[in-house]
Amino acid sequence: MNRRAHGFTLVELLVAITLFSVLATILFGALRFGTRAAEQGTARLEWTEEVAVVANFLRSQIAGAEPLEKDEDGKKSVAFEGQPSSVEFVALPPAHLAAGGWHTLDVGLEQEGGRGRLVLTWRLVRPDAGEPDAPRRTVLLDGVKSVAFGYFGATAAGEDPQWHDHWEDAISLPLLLRLSVEYDNGRHTPDLIVALRAAPPEPGF
Repeated sequence: MNRRAHGFTLVELLVAITLFSVLATILFGALRFGTRAAEQGTARLEWTEEVAVVANFLRSQIAGAEPLEKDEDGKKSVAFEGQPSSVEFVALPPAHLAAGGWHTLDVGLEQEGGRGRLVLTWRLVRPDAGEPDAPRRTVLLDGVKSVAFGYFGATAAGEDPQWHDHWEDAISLPLLLRLSVEYDNGRHTPDLIVALRAAPPEPGF
C-alpha cells in the first residue's frame, strides 16, 4: 500500500501509454474509414442524381421529336438520323436552353483528352436557305466509356417492327429509342427507353 501511494511504476506507465496508443490508432482508423465511406456515399449519390437529371432531360426531348420532312435530291424523308453512337432529331428545347422555335438536337459520344463524354449540340432550324446558325454545345455526362443507341420500328412498308442500330432516310420516326451507357468506372445504368409521341402507330404493335 505504501508503494502504490507513491505513484505508478515505470512499467505501469509504459503499459498505459501503449494501450492508449493502440486505442488511439484504432479510433483514428475507424474515423478515417467512416469519413471515406461518407465521402464515397455522397459522391455516388451526387452521380446518381446527375444521371437521373440527364435521363429525364433526354426522355423529354426525344419523346417530343417532330417528324419534320426534309427533301434531299428529290427524296423525301423525316428529319431524324440515328447512328449507333449518336442521334439527331428536331424538337423544341426548354426555354432555358434555347428559344426561338424548332431546333436540331444532336446527342452523341465525344472523345476528348482520352476521356469520353456524352455531348449535346443544338442549332436553330432555319426554314430559309440562309447561313445556318453555329451550333452550341454542352456536356451532359463525363467519364463515359461507350454509348449505344437502338431504334425500334419498321424501316420499310410491310416490315415487322424490330430493333435497328441505324435509322436513316426513313419516312417516319421510330416507335422507340433505346440508349445504353457504359462508364469508365465500370458502372452501368439501366437502359433509357423512350417512346416517341409523334411516331405513327404500327399495325399489331
